[in-house]
Amino acid sequence: MQTDDKLKTQMMAQAEAAIEALLAQRQKKGKLDLSDIEHLAREAGQRVMQELTVDLTSAEAAAEEGAKCPKCGKKLLYKGKKGRNLVTETGEVHLERGYYYCPTCRKGIFPPRPSVGTEPDGL
Repeated sequence: MQTDDKLKTQMMAQAEAAIEALLAQRQKKGKLDLSDIEHLAREAGQRVMQELTVDLTSAEAAAEEGAKCPKCGKKLLYKGKKGRNLVTETGEVHLERGYYYCPTCRKGIFPPRPSVGTEPDGL
């Protein structure tokens, strides 16, 4: 599992890159009005929120090694990494995480698990 210090370093670098992109756009546009400033700030903020969502979700998914089925409690089989596009509160993000399968329940799980009640059978 990635340490908090490494995760923080990664997140800070992404935030810095978003700020640098914002400042580069500012230089290109020249004189900005309030609408331009809001647009640039919103784009940079959205980019940072999406990257933080991916980073935190990936870090949580890495902690799922040795995961057990939330329905039957048996050990899940690791089926490799898979990607998935998700629409989150912070925007659309692409996540690549471990995919697990419960042979007893015959259900696939793409951790971290969603909140209870968001998918059939709580998976």
